[in-house]
Amino acid sequence: MVFSRILVSFIILALSPLFLFSQEMRFGKYNDFEFNFNEVSFDPEADAVVLQESCYNLFSGIVLGSKIHRRIKILKESGKEQADVTLRYFKGDDNIQDLFKIKAQTINLINGEIQIEKLSKGDFYEVDAGDGWKEIRFTFPGVQIGSIIDFSYEKTDKSIVSLEGWVFQNEIPTLKSIYDITFPSFLRYKNLTQGLKTITHNYQTKTKGNYRWELENLNAFKTEPYMAHYKDYLEKIDFQLDGYEFREMDGYGTDLNKYEQLFQSWQDLAEYFTNRTEFKSYLEPKKKQAEITHINSNELDTLQLANNIYKHVTSQYKFSGLSSIVPTKKLNETISSKNGSRAEINLSLIAHLRHYGILAYPLLISSKGNGRSNLVPFPFIDQFNHLIAVSLIGNKVYYLDATNSDIPFGFLPSDFLVYQGFLMIEENSGLMDIKIPHSSGYNVFSNLELGKNSIKRESTIKVMDFDYILNSGLFTEINESNDVFQTKLLPKSDNPEVIQTISITENDKKENGLLINYTATKELDSGKNLYITPFQLLRWEPNPFVRASRVFPVDFNYIFTDRYATKIEIPEGYVLDDFPENASMTLPSGAVSFNFNVNVMKNTAIVNSIISVKNHIIDANEYPDLKYLMDIISSKFKEPMVFIKKSNNTEIDKPSE
Repeated sequence: MVFSRILVSFIILALSPLFLFSQEMRFGKYNDFEFNFNEVSFDPEADAVVLQESCYNLFSGIVLGSKIHRRIKILKESGKEQADVTLRYFKGDDNIQDLFKIKAQTINLINGEIQIEKLSKGDFYEVDAGDGWKEIRFTFPGVQIGSIIDFSYEKTDKSIVSLEGWVFQNEIPTLKSIYDITFPSFLRYKNLTQGLKTITHNYQTKTKGNYRWELENLNAFKTEPYMAHYKDYLEKIDFQLDGYEFREMDGYGTDLNKYEQLFQSWQDLAEYFTNRTEFKSYLEPKKKQAEITHINSNELDTLQLANNIYKHVTSQYKFSGLSSIVPTKKLNETISSKNGSRAEINLSLIAHLRHYGILAYPLLISSKGNGRSNLVPFPFIDQFNHLIAVSLIGNKVYYLDATNSDIPFGFLPSDFLVYQGFLMIEENSGLMDIKIPHSSGYNVFSNLELGKNSIKRESTIKVMDFDYILNSGLFTEINESNDVFQTKLLPKSDNPEVIQTISITENDKKENGLLINYTATKELDSGKNLYITPFQLLRWEPNPFVRASRVFPVDFNYIFTDRYATKIEIPEGYVLDDFPENASMTLPSGAVSFNFNVNVMKNTAIVNSIISVKNHIIDANEYPDLKYLMDIISSKFKEPMVFIKKSNNTEIDKPSE
């Protein structure tokens, strides 16, 4: 929680009671439906279910009071893990949130008798979770299949700029989820919804200032292969303060009502950040603050200089682990301590770049897992959780995060590879598309020698850009052990090719990648036909897309092209009898394409294949085509080249070219 409060001027004429709540579900009151419920119709495999949950909210002045109630039914043995509960809230230095009046109990129906085990005060444990966060943890006693676990609590929140909102979906199915809020007349909010049911729900009620979302039969959230992050697709709602009314006296003593609107434009939001003293110190450093470490800029072009500055900051500044979007320290403090949050380190990078005349600006993003699949087109603060740097050099835009020295200049961590960001620039702030095109992928070139009793493969693998950077740990392991390469990168087989030698070489400084050279052999049964699989390094073995349908987009993280080429010398005494047919396919959108080709020339067979992902986001409605394409790739790469022995008396016709 970034913002704790905003100061507003108003006179509260009357305060309503803190809690006025509906009676859909009362703690300690249960019915036959709940006791008899044993299977979720829309998810028969569910091991537990949220029977009902609710969050009722009412303001007392500018403090939001909430009452939360959740009731869960245990359906299977594995569902007992729902008995462990953690309630998280933000305390901060100013007691921003507080949590109290916790009630919890386990209900079992045994031989027709209701048995209740209540938790006492000593069963709740408060834990310091760091960075101002607190957690209250507890475990329900006596939980078994058929148990109902029931708990409620109250919470207050002083942070009125951005309300915490509500997530309607859970890791288990939910039969009913209710969010109800009543706003005071002097505060006006914008709501930000996500998920089809939440967006289309009619939330207005007949009561003035009251809004209510009541969603039913919500699926458990299940992850899918190559999905950005499950949190980015949940049914949810958030709120941001749009403005407030206040009273003041004019020069004649007349009482006036006025309305002050917040963040009418992206520029308003940018200035909300950049006008802060700490933030401004990085963008407009004073001479006494500009203690920029001297970096030799002689005879360097702008890109080389920017790269050197980036390397200096990543190597000299230590990331504290805090990813706030606003700095709490000034530039001179960060330079002096060589330590800071992500915002402070990346703003220091911007200050360094500007010091040497290089254009650089702060960019706010919502990383994968922050809970927002797409940014909304109006200035909503809480959709952002990280500050990075963006630099314009020549005609090319570079995105930079200086908190990790393992990430090269112009690249970002995989969680930061998102669609858009909020660019804060003088007088022209707004959303900008994020595009990081690189030549990522694998280039695999192999030469196969077929002997009477063995196969020898000599291969060179070129790993480029994101495939190299984001898998650097794997390649370190490979460099230390041949077994890692054998088990993690080569296909499984009853009679696999065995690695004999392997070496890894870093590419030159102009490229982000490495070369892997290896040899492998496999013993063959003499006198028998040869079945040879031309390719060994397979990204899509097995095919990860096995479900018949898909709900959410496929996210490959980045664009890439994989190229495979294998040359096979046909051994003396053998003839190529059969080989995979050529294949070519492209998705209707053009996002993914595949080509497979076999050429036979005299005593040599050359097999080529290219898999190209030109758009790393594939819409869910194109998933059937993608699944079919990946099925073709997976099966095509498994098809062998068949070499049969020539008869002493019979010549077998060679296949046509």
